[in-house]
Amino acid sequence: MDVGEYDYIIVGAGGAGCVLADRLTANARHSVLLIEAGADDRVLGKGGRLLNSLIHIPAGFAATMHHPALTWGYKSEPAPETGNRSFNVTRGRVVGGSTSINGLLYVRGTRGDYDGWRDAGCAGWGWDDVLPYFRKSERQSQGDDD
Repeated sequence: MDVGEYDYIIVGAGGAGCVLADRLTANARHSVLLIEAGADDRVLGKGGRLLNSLIHIPAGFAATMHHPALTWGYKSEPAPETGNRSFNVTRGRVVGGSTSINGLLYVRGTRGDYDGWRDAGCAGWGWDDVLPYFRKSERQSQGDDD
């Protein structure tokens, strides 16, 4: 294969892009180019301090959520329902995407969210279907889970 030829090109090394690249390269016959507009989490902050320590701890969210080296700086449109105010919309511009700029927070959707998907025709996406996977991921801390 020539340099510069790839079977797959993935734009965005966020949570989905990184997982997709990993899954595709599990087959050694596939070559993958993963492109990310932002840097990795070793971006230097003020005074040369590595920001990765801030990305990898929940308390770092306050420093990373609007950091110009790590986020896109988007703002919402003013809306009458918000008193015509505009709000910051944090979207990650770093390897890991917005999953790297989320304070390591995780909240399940409600039973109604998933049952609504099931009732709309998404078989296998009801609450009782996804709950075992939530529980499995919540027990996971390092490495493979049985």
